[in-house]
Amino acid sequence: MSTDPVTQILNEVLQGLVTQLNGEIHAAIVGAGYDPYRDVASGSTSIGIGTASYSVSNLTGISSLQLQDMVVGNVSASGANLVGTVSFHAQLTSSLMAQVAGEVSVLFAHPGISGSLRIDSPTIAGTAQFQASTSGGKLCLNTLSGLSTDFNYGNAAIWINDLGPLNYLLQPVENLILDAAKGAIRSLISSQIGGIVGRELSQQLPQCVPFP
Repeated sequence: MSTDPVTQILNEVLQGLVTQLNGEIHAAIVGAGYDPYRDVASGSTSIGIGTASYSVSNLTGISSLQLQDMVVGNVSASGANLVGTVSFHAQLTSSLMAQVAGEVSVLFAHPGISGSLRIDSPTIAGTAQFQASTSGGKLCLNTLSGLSTDFNYGNAAIWINDLGPLNYLLQPVENLILDAAKGAIRSLISSQIGGIVGRELSQQLPQCVPFP
C-alpha cells in the first residue's frame, strides 16, 4: 500500500534534517565538552570484606554519533495542523573508550586499579513528537519535541590490572565498575547528548516544502 502524500513529504523533510545534522553533530558534541568526557563515573563501594574506590574518565567516541533515519508515524490532522510521532535510529561509528583507575582495600592490602573500558557497536533508538502545518501552498515541519532515547550498549568490556593477593576480587570489581560506567553513559546519552541533538534539530526548523 502506498504511503499517503503528507507522510511521504514529511519523511523526505526528515531525511534532509538527518543529512544536515550528521554534518554538524560532531562539532556540537565536542564543543559542548562531551568528547572527551572527563568525569564519567566514580564512587566507593563495599565488596563484602573491604571496599573498592574507582573512577572512569576521559570517555571518547560520543561525537561519532550519526543518525541513520527518522520516520513519522501516527499522523493526525486538525484543520491545517498535523501532529504525530517520529521514530529514529542512530549509531556511534567509533567505539566508546575510557580509562579506569582506583584502589581495592582489604585489611592491609591496597592494590591500585588501572585499566580501560571499551564499548563496541553502540546504537540508539528513540522517539519524538512533531507538529506540522499545511497552508499557503506549503507543508511545514515546525517543531520536534519530547525527544526520548534508548541506548543499546552492543559489546561492553572492561580490563583492569592484576590485583595481586586480592586477584580473586578481580571479576566482582570489574563488574561493579562496568555497571557504574554503563549507567553513567546511558544517563549522558539520554540527557546531555539528547539535549544537544534536540537543539541542533530545532535550529533547522521550520522546514517548508511546496504542497499541492
